[in-house]
Amino acid sequence: MIRLSKRLEVLASFISNEDSLVDVGCDHGYLSIYLKKNNKCKRVICSDINQNALDSAIKNIKDSNLQIDCYLSDGLKDIPMNNIDTILIAGMGSSTIIDILKNKDKLSSVKKIVLQSNNNHEELRRFMNDIGYYLEREEFVFDKGKWYVMMLYSKSNKKNSDSEIKYGYINKDYGLYLLNTYQELLKKIPSDNDDYLKYEKKMKEIKTIIK
Repeated sequence: MIRLSKRLEVLASFISNEDSLVDVGCDHGYLSIYLKKNNKCKRVICSDINQNALDSAIKNIKDSNLQIDCYLSDGLKDIPMNNIDTILIAGMGSSTIIDILKNKDKLSSVKKIVLQSNNNHEELRRFMNDIGYYLEREEFVFDKGKWYVMMLYSKSNKKNSDSEIKYGYINKDYGLYLLNTYQELLKKIPSDNDDYLKYEKKMKEIKTIIK
């Protein structure tokens, strides 16, 4: 029986049983298997750019006695998006996620996007707002010694505020982690450096938000 990590459990909670989704960069396929086996979605497709990872997912799907379509694809390029209304991308950097989602033709029927990026969250939030997706929900999870930021977007004319784009729906624990991170960075930067002033400003903003 497949047991999900805390990170994957939160991502699974963003999916509803009406969603037809593609799991981009599915790796071993654990999340897709969990969603399908527990009837947490209407339909799921697995994809990965790496043949070895996809082969692992295919084996795990077969061992779970499930039928899930799998595609070897660079992002969304080779995935048929007919009747797909949800995209899930987790475990990549923001620049890679942005490159995948720049293909607007593939997003025409996509109403919901679930993301977990490893870095540059502000850049990703800003991009998502620019292409017409609103940050509805965000969760911060500490799992296996790392913080993970999970984002739920819906297609909308609404726009997130500048503060929401910078810091999301930050909670106190993640805010304290960021403050400690920036504090360590300031120790390595001369006080007259532009980066010093940038991080000092960020710290003030975060302190205000989490009060």
